[in-house]
Amino acid sequence: MKAVEIFRIRKRFSPNSSETIRQEAEDLVNEKHYKGYRLINVDFDVADNAGYIYAFITMKRPNTY
Repeated sequence: MKAVEIFRIRKRFSPNSSETIRQEAEDLVNEKHYKGYRLINVDFDVADNAGYIYAFITMKRPNTY
């Protein structure tokens, strides 16, 4: 079993999309933290030509060392 899990959220770039993806990332982190996951890193990235904004969330699984 891997100790680290990476989650990806993708949104089409539009007005207020940065606030929307930030809120979704925050909700995901809170949900997973409640289940025992530990946050390692959150990274936001904008794809140049694709028109998407991404959130990559790296979390440590529960009960792993």
